Amino acid sequence: MTSGMARVKRESHPGEFQRRRIALAWLLLLLIWGGRWIWPLLWLPGWVVVLIAVWAVLELAGLLLAAKRWR
Repeated sequence: MTSGMARVKRESHPGEFQRRRIALAWLLLLLIWGGRWIWPLLWLPGWVVVLIAVWAVLELAGLLLAAKRWR
């Protein structure tokens, strides 16, 4: 049974995709860094954590240097 209301597709704002990617990168970095003392993450090599940190910093730099803005 449908409600009869049409689904309204929300328009995405310029830069919204960038903000989601940077939020994901930093969230992942903080979760891995904060939980690195938990048993499964003890086996995670240090270079993986460094790689995720580099990704998060590059995402931040990309957002700051080449942000998609309203035109």
